[in-house]
Amino acid sequence: MGVAAPSFLRALRALCSAVPEGRPCVTVVIPAYRLEGVIRSTVEGVSRVLGGHGVPHELIIVDDGSGDGTAEDAVRACPSGLCVRMSVLSYCRNRGKGFALSVGALHATAPYTAFIDGDGDICPQQLLLILPPLIRWDAVITSKYHPQARLDASPLRKVLGNAFRLLTTLLTGVGIRDTQTGCKAFKTKLLKEAVRRVYVKRYAMDVELLIILKHLGAKILEVPAVSEIRLRTPFKLTNIARMLLDLLTITYRHTVITLNSKTLSLVEK
Repeated sequence: MGVAAPSFLRALRALCSAVPEGRPCVTVVIPAYRLEGVIRSTVEGVSRVLGGHGVPHELIIVDDGSGDGTAEDAVRACPSGLCVRMSVLSYCRNRGKGFALSVGALHATAPYTAFIDGDGDICPQQLLLILPPLIRWDAVITSKYHPQARLDASPLRKVLGNAFRLLTTLLTGVGIRDTQTGCKAFKTKLLKEAVRRVYVKRYAMDVELLIILKHLGAKILEVPAVSEIRLRTPFKLTNIARMLLDLLTITYRHTVITLNSKTLSLVEK
């Protein structure tokens, strides 16, 4: 599956043609935490890819309380000429990746919104694969477990990833192979509605977001990565513990409470 395929390029042009001139077609939200020296390259790479394919875009970089020069580094980025607007949002306290994504999503002004991680692990070309299907789908998810995907990760990261995927499936029944890869695209109106209902604000936010989107009736498509996904950022034990706690919280909110509400409704009838 190549992003340069004529069908994908035609769909991308169709996506942009419906947007008035001078307005962004897509808002790209880039969360960043302690990425000084990295984030500028990511921002410029994203804008270069979109601009090179004629996509008017808006960039929103969210500095998640890094406490270093991440925000300043992002401000110095030089986006392409088709970047309609670039904003760098920052706050003092680290609140988690999910919080950063939510903040960015709620500031989006384009009809479509994409998320891509700021650490450069995912090739910006992936955006050209996840945006065109939004003509027919409500959300498009990059999956590192797709049969056509390639993954470069340490054995430990692979074990942890597979364990989290299994737990997510067993506890929530979300029915999506990969909730965590940091490159997704959505119809903005539906995304904002879902984000306002999200409770979890850190790494497991993606799980809850996708569950809510499904409850809202969203059609979700999973696609492979166009390039090998490199997972190099180390995971701390505290992050793993938080993800498990968040997953249990999500399970309680969207499974136990929902079942109890349905039971109560049946009793009342």
